[in-house]
Amino acid sequence: MNDEPPRRPSGHRQMIVWQNADRLDVLVQKILAKIPKHEFDMRSQIDSCSDSIGANFVEGYYSGALGEYIRFCGYGKRSLGELQERVRRVQRKGFINQNEYAEFDDLAIKTMYLFDRLIASLEKKREGEKKRAEELRRQKKAR
Repeated sequence: MNDEPPRRPSGHRQMIVWQNADRLDVLVQKILAKIPKHEFDMRSQIDSCSDSIGANFVEGYYSGALGEYIRFCGYGKRSLGELQERVRRVQRKGFINQNEYAEFDDLAIKTMYLFDRLIASLEKKREGEKKRAEELRRQKKAR
């Protein structure tokens, strides 16, 4: 038996937006199981969208460049938007019920909000870095 306390997530896993994207992917896998096998294109597109959300976030997170992080968060956000539309169509076609859709949509909306907030925060940080760099350039010229 292991008496060690559970480890806290680190790196990208500590980010709530990634945690939500991961939870969304679990929900999507359950949704995919309800879509008939003959709907191959629909299943493939939904799976691809879901994979792209977390993958783009992680790629940006570890890029080492703030601009890249922002750009890849934008890609993840767009994939989330596409996923929301595709799952809405799955519900409309009757493959999932309203409660299943509502559970998915609630988490998708919260995740979209987190992407929006993260991107805004990163852009604000980038602007601050630009202002500091400009101030340093002015100080060097004044010497």
